Amino acid sequence: MQLYAVTNGETEETKLINTILAIAPFVDHIILREKQKSRFEYLQFVQVLINGGVPKEVLCIHTHVKIPFLTGVNQLHLPEYCTNIGEIKRLFPSLRVGSSVHSLEAAKYAEDNGADYVMFGHIYQTNSKPGIKPRGLYQLEQIIHALTIPVIAIGGITGDRISHFKDIGVTGVAVMSGIFSATCPKTAAMSLRKEVEKIEGSL
Repeated sequence: MQLYAVTNGETEETKLINTILAIAPFVDHIILREKQKSRFEYLQFVQVLINGGVPKEVLCIHTHVKIPFLTGVNQLHLPEYCTNIGEIKRLFPSLRVGSSVHSLEAAKYAEDNGADYVMFGHIYQTNSKPGIKPRGLYQLEQIIHALTIPVIAIGGITGDRISHFKDIGVTGVAVMSGIFSATCPKTAAMSLRKEVEKIEGSL
């Protein structure tokens, strides 16, 4: 099971860079969800992370289609119902492209259009989605069984909930607030990694 960290677009940049440097050894992928940045600001941000020693294979570009090819980062994450996944994959077949989805219909659309994985949520109640009912494990399982590509779960995932995903076939879990809003993000990432390793060790 893979562990994803997803930035929240709210952390001051110097603090965020230091946080990413600290957690990178303990997560499989970090999706840089910094929607408030211009493309140029985003590119500079990614270059600072790479120059700081974050492995390119850990980083995942969010939305900015051209930046993977400017930085050598080979992962791109797109919003739900992005219409150009197929074109991106046709032009750059080695690029790993994922999509956020919030329904079975959207998940099938992403798969049919060439996505390499989908990220489904939110699974549990989360402060990042106030007032919106969580979709839960049942819908997650439906999507896992309906698709042939990997499914990543996101939304309200904490260390004590990772065991819930043991037997349902999920490829990974993604955490935003649980890492980036934590008092010590490094400690939070280390703790989540231990819980993921427990699952891996029991399979």
